[in-house]
Amino acid sequence: MEKVRMTSGRGYIESGAGPAIVMLPGMEGSKWFWRFQVEAFFERYRAVSLDLAVRKPAFSTKIGDYAREVLRMMDSLDIESAIIFGESIGGMVTQYLSLEHPERVRAIVLCNTMDNPRRWGFGPNMFTLATMVHQLAFLPFLSDSQRRSLLMWVGRHRGFVMDPSPGNADLTDYLMEHGLECGGAAYVDRVIAGGSAWFTDRLHEISIPALVLRGTEDRLVRPDAALELAGRIPGAEVALIDGGGHCCPHSMPGPTTRAIEEWLGRKGL
Repeated sequence: MEKVRMTSGRGYIESGAGPAIVMLPGMEGSKWFWRFQVEAFFERYRAVSLDLAVRKPAFSTKIGDYAREVLRMMDSLDIESAIIFGESIGGMVTQYLSLEHPERVRAIVLCNTMDNPRRWGFGPNMFTLATMVHQLAFLPFLSDSQRRSLLMWVGRHRGFVMDPSPGNADLTDYLMEHGLECGGAAYVDRVIAGGSAWFTDRLHEISIPALVLRGTEDRLVRPDAALELAGRIPGAEVALIDGGGHCCPHSMPGPTTRAIEEWLGRKGL
């Protein structure tokens, strides 16, 4: 990578120069989620990946609180406007920014996300069982080898954010290093914020280029969520990452990056 910079605490990584791309992670909130794309886009763009804000739980928390922190970081980095990528809850933040602060957003990539919290894919099936095992993998008395074995099993059975792609090993490493980095309280606050998000009735107001990207093995967000999300945004395109799961930018970075690059090229961005 040409250039990587980090601030202490809540930070960012970045590389390259040119039009700005700002990337937002999912629930774990780590700037390292998009590291493969930060490396890939540096030749043509200023590629920046942000941490999500670390907040104490509050019943009043909204997605807008996280969006304001993104704007604050953009201001501190002298980014007036950007193409914004958002994964999962980061995609909810991206929807908020495009609706409430369209002057700061040139285009959006909504990755494995939804427009309202009723889009989850939970049910009485193997996905739900594997998702429960995923949570057990972070019990404090487990060794790293036990934790890794459980997460790899979860991946084979497509639990929670895992998938059976070859990159699942990299995703496991990422989660072991950064999955609990923000702390349990921050997770609770993000769940509260995501649970109250509802953009369905306003998506028609988005007038910038939009790509809805979905891993075909994503069991966390239902397939119809991606199709309806794209259908409600004027002119939005859909890209499917064959074999990719909920975290396909990290577990299948090559196909994910190529899909985004092709879309950016078609849009002249």
